[in-house]
Amino acid sequence: MNNNYSCIVSFHTNPYTCGVARFNRALADEMAIALLSIEEFVIEPIANALVSVKFDEMSPEATVLLGSVLLEGAISFSLLLHDVHKSPEEVAFCQRAGKVFAANAELRAKLLDVRPDSVATFAPGAAEQKPAGTFDLTLITFGMAHKIRSDRYKKLGQLLRGDDRSAQLEISTALHEGTTFSEEFFSVNTEISEAFQGNVSFLGFLADGEVSRRIVAADALVAFFPKGVRENNTTVLSAMAHGCCVITNLDEGSPSWMKHNESVLDIDQLKVFPSAEELRRVGTEARVAVSPYSFKHLAALLNQ
Repeated sequence: MNNNYSCIVSFHTNPYTCGVARFNRALADEMAIALLSIEEFVIEPIANALVSVKFDEMSPEATVLLGSVLLEGAISFSLLLHDVHKSPEEVAFCQRAGKVFAANAELRAKLLDVRPDSVATFAPGAAEQKPAGTFDLTLITFGMAHKIRSDRYKKLGQLLRGDDRSAQLEISTALHEGTTFSEEFFSVNTEISEAFQGNVSFLGFLADGEVSRRIVAADALVAFFPKGVRENNTTVLSAMAHGCCVITNLDEGSPSWMKHNESVLDIDQLKVFPSAEELRRVGTEARVAVSPYSFKHLAALLNQ
């Protein structure tokens, strides 16, 4: 494709957490050009950039930074607006841009007095994805985004590479109050994907009912911790109560009723990946081991 643009400049660049970033990533891929953050762009400005933003999402600092290059310099650029508020800053960028595009006709109508030559565009839907292949094993992991760690997933991937069965890892994660999905989290996700040879499905946040259904359907739940599993790790106890085998890591602080090759599997003690029969056996024993640790029993303990 012959492009008029050298790169796409975006305020947010994480496609998992921002719709404009997702749009910009897909457009950059289609055009085979770089997607740059504002910070990256201002360090080494490139002529004929397409700035694709919502100005109301941008921090004042980012707006000033971008303006220092595009409004005060001679760098050529075009502008694609995903919302229009006609702030003084937005108007200044519109007047300076070589071309101005609006994400829909309503937004373009708002720009007519500023840029009568602006062009209405659209936002394509996501491309159809091919159905995932069938796998012999489905493993699932849940947890807070800031707690996902990749080291033991790498060992798990090594065990699976020595196994004849194909395997897929499903990852569902939630955000802790006051935290965000950081770029660091997604680099960890990439490391985990590499450990599983790309056979990783990122599920995002799931409601409790879907969590239960996924656990029942999985061959094992994977949950690793900085030290070792504890009796207040809700995800682990939930999986055990479902009769799902849990692959985790144990230490001296782990409860006595979580025992390797009995009620759980300790990744640090595994030499090969367990057979389907072993996974079912451990899952069955897990349900028995965790039965005294329900909300009913907790309420009784607190009411003593």
